[in-house]
Amino acid sequence: MVPKPFLLDEAEAAVATTTTTTIDSSSSSSTVVDVADSEKESIKQTVLGLFGRTSNESSKACMARKKIKDGYFIPYQGLVGHDFWHIYDEDAAEWEMGDRAVLLQSIQNYRKISQNGANFKNLPSNDSEALSDPRFGEQIIVDCGDDNDICLGDVYSCVGGDDTSSSVLKLRVTAPRKSGRELDIKNRTAPGRKGVYHLATSTAMAGWFCQVLSEGSLTEGSELVLVERPHPKWTLQELAKSIYGGEGDATALVRCKPSWGRSEEELKELLAIPYLSECGWKEKLRTIQRHKEERKQPIPYLVSKENNEASSSVVASVLGVYGRADALDEFMARSQVPSGIFAPIQGLKDYAFYHIYDEDFLLKQKLQERNRRAVLMQSIQNYRHIIEEAKTNPHFECFPRTEMDVLLDPCFGEQLILDYPSSDVCLGDLIAATDGSTARFRVTSPRKPCNEIDNRNETVYGPKGLRIYTLSTALAGWFCSVEMEGEVKKGTTFELVERPYPQWPVTEVAKAVYGGEGDPKAAARGAASWGRSTERLQELLTNPYLADYEWKDELRKVLKKEERKEAKRRQHRMLSNWRSTTNYFGNMPGALNNVSAIVVLLAVIASFKMMFWFPDE
Repeated sequence: MVPKPFLLDEAEAAVATTTTTTIDSSSSSSTVVDVADSEKESIKQTVLGLFGRTSNESSKACMARKKIKDGYFIPYQGLVGHDFWHIYDEDAAEWEMGDRAVLLQSIQNYRKISQNGANFKNLPSNDSEALSDPRFGEQIIVDCGDDNDICLGDVYSCVGGDDTSSSVLKLRVTAPRKSGRELDIKNRTAPGRKGVYHLATSTAMAGWFCQVLSEGSLTEGSELVLVERPHPKWTLQELAKSIYGGEGDATALVRCKPSWGRSEEELKELLAIPYLSECGWKEKLRTIQRHKEERKQPIPYLVSKENNEASSSVVASVLGVYGRADALDEFMARSQVPSGIFAPIQGLKDYAFYHIYDEDFLLKQKLQERNRRAVLMQSIQNYRHIIEEAKTNPHFECFPRTEMDVLLDPCFGEQLILDYPSSDVCLGDLIAATDGSTARFRVTSPRKPCNEIDNRNETVYGPKGLRIYTLSTALAGWFCSVEMEGEVKKGTTFELVERPYPQWPVTEVAKAVYGGEGDPKAAARGAASWGRSTERLQELLTNPYLADYEWKDELRKVLKKEERKEAKRRQHRMLSNWRSTTNYFGNMPGALNNVSAIVVLLAVIASFKMMFWFPDE
């Protein structure tokens, strides 16, 4: 049932028995609203608990909260004295997200989620547990009766707060909470469809954000009374269902991605609502519109369906160029751009990627090493391999199902997707654009994926996740340095100019270092090992193009480990020889036995001196 609007006309306002509540016109485009006492009693929220941010919030205490007696809320900041994500995160702060100032959750949502069985056994099972250990990062838990009555744009005014305060707290609902992987981490639920993240995102059960229209205090037991309802059509549940319910694409629901199956008029209607939050909502609607147009564009494969032959000199074609997307609620979000200028060290101009914005990396790495990670490339052949694996691997259920899906929304944080098999890419390869551009790239290493790959694609951490699956096979792409600045666009083709190390395809490099050849257990941990000859290891270490970061650095550690093992083996052999020799001479007559023992002892000491005189380091 659609809630009725609360926009009273002048006649109704004249007979209203309550005092008029005025909403600041600078913060809202809606009109002044009167709500009768009878209506206030029917739609209100009772505050059950207030929560601040703990001082020890970390990965081990994700979204940790502590209960507080009362709080004072101001515009943009939200709860005074407690900095939340929209304040302390530098990228989020740039957006000035006052529409996410306060996060509320209802006790009704906790009750519904607890009824979902064994999958959510780690979540609170009763009201008392929810109020003592909130799980969604909220600052306020309320009892709102029928929480389906909460609508986009609703304005609530505080009743029963601090009587000494001269101002009354007013909050406007701006969006359901578009949750993330941190919900599964916090509540120890499985990634994918069985996790609380998926359930909460498509049903709006992760809570809702509010903008602070006027500052004021709030205490446990206070009531938030509805005073304005400009958009009764768009309940929070209806909003979440329309975008994240898979109405436009059933596979999008499985992957927790936005889609749209309703009319274009309704989409434009939502975009025109001034209260709807940008992060996770309006920007997703614009992405849907953009993807609709991008789907109409042809894919410039190297070998087209009409022509089964490619030019003998051309080895690759660009299927997409990608910059960082304005999607703060996603890991490694990318958006397609028509073209880009690639420069040494910087990589894709006008976009800052990890090797540019990460302070620790900048402090530790030289310019040459930063350039070796300037561009991340990925191949459509790698995607095909993983898409095929995802059909039968339940751990990859959230991975895209079609090539078009990955071209619109890449999964590995790359800047270029090529029609170019990674098995044909070798360490040190130099490729150059053939369409008049001066762009040149040199292959420096396979990509060693991190946990962000599992976060991005909602796979489990560890051996069954996408990170480990792609690590030893170079399926996560490869890094290149920019040897010469130039423009690259969709459809640009490349030719192979130089191949100095044909014996080292990136697939072979990944297999040799992270394939577990020297230690099968290391592969399951994503750790380096070596099972080939020392000469081959030295060959990689002396390769002028292989990146130090994550590759040569790891190989040096492996080499030292192998040298320590060899030293222990030599010691063991010497001790074994000593024992067998003493046993032999122990059977000789007295004096001869003593002399022989001394000679052997001197020989062993000399051997040990030689061993430590030339240390393994």
